[in-house]
Amino acid sequence: MKIRHIETETKNFRGIRELTWAPSEHVNCLIGAGDAGKTTILDAIDLTLSSRYQATFDDSDFFEGSYDQAIEITITFGDLPDNFKAITKYGEYTRGWDAEKKIIDDDPDEGNGLEYVLSVRLKVDRLKRTILSVS
Repeated sequence: MKIRHIETETKNFRGIRELTWAPSEHVNCLIGAGDAGKTTILDAIDLTLSSRYQATFDDSDFFEGSYDQAIEITITFGDLPDNFKAITKYGEYTRGWDAEKKIIDDDPDEGNGLEYVLSVRLKVDRLKRTILSVS
């Protein structure tokens, strides 16, 4: 599977006010000055996809230390194995990915040429509860 799209939906994760990124098909390099957010992007991926039972968050994980909005990080995968697209597995949760426009369609139709993708979302609210969901 390949990451097709990364989004911090509430724009509230660490030093990143807003992030919407569709990595290229092959190699991606994160380049920037110190404290520009490169490690934060990698941590967002790690936290969302981690097999850890529990992750700890504190005020430094919320943008400007504000708990007003939950942290929501969504990672969307493409190039799914066939068994992931089966209705018995995650078929009801698949979405569509338009690689040319770099957008996600929540209600893809068969034959519209979109790639089937699956999104995983991590949500941390101000009470520091974590919720991991597939959408």
